[in-house]
Amino acid sequence: MTDSVLFIGAGRMGGLMAARLADSGVPIAVADLSEGALEPFRARGLPTATTGADLPGDIVITMLPTDRHVRDALVGPGGACTTIPRAIVVDMSSAAPASTVSLAGDLAAIGTEMLDAPVSGGMAGARAGTLIAMVGGDKAAFARIRPLMERMCGEVFHLGPVGSGHIVKALNNFLSAATLWTATEALIVGTRLGLDPDAMLKVWTAGSGKSHATEVKLPRHVLTGTFDFGQSLDLFCKDIGIAADLARRADTETPGLDALIALWGAARDRLGGGADITAIARMLDPDAGG
Repeated sequence: MTDSVLFIGAGRMGGLMAARLADSGVPIAVADLSEGALEPFRARGLPTATTGADLPGDIVITMLPTDRHVRDALVGPGGACTTIPRAIVVDMSSAAPASTVSLAGDLAAIGTEMLDAPVSGGMAGARAGTLIAMVGGDKAAFARIRPLMERMCGEVFHLGPVGSGHIVKALNNFLSAATLWTATEALIVGTRLGLDPDAMLKVWTAGSGKSHATEVKLPRHVLTGTFDFGQSLDLFCKDIGIAADLARRADTETPGLDALIALWGAARDRLGGGADITAIARMLDPDAGG
């Protein structure tokens, strides 16, 4: 592994991912608008700054809230690709595929390859290095960055041309939205009928009701009363919205997706965009996690 990395976005997920790269010996610099997010890396003697323009890195990895933030961080004022030649940009955020394809074209014009590589697995996966990466882009560029990805992820899938990763991630979060909402409702119904919630989750996880919600989100983040899976309602609703846009582009009717947009949007409006997605249990049943 000879490539150096500029990692942009050291928030709750990104900070854990960047730390794994640093711990594995990858030469890394870190950029983030928050000085607090940079402090752990600065304390290790790593190059840090609030913008990436002057930081080293052959490979730029972004982990940011939206595609607008990604574009600004790369080609906006102080952008990482505005001064120093970069070989490859890997966007690990959850973003709109059309925006990613457009940005990839702009970067190609200055000689920089772009891959989209969003991940699934939450903060626990980022901490343990077991994230699932969904990658779109050139195969040769993918082969070059794969060793880096494997230091942060348990599985890495190449899915097709640039934008493919973001398509699959948006649809993944559509599925996640469905299973978390329905599993939460099922858990509340059974609990109110006097059944043990832990026992129900074990049965569902062993049977056809198995999902990430029954395996992880509900037992670890709802029954514990912590409601801290690590994904905000704002960002979750953004991802479901991307899935809905994909359905429109595919000229496909999706009544289930439409219903989920309404449910999750109402939850965001009631709980606040910064609330964790598992907090819907507390909204549906004030005694959840008690």
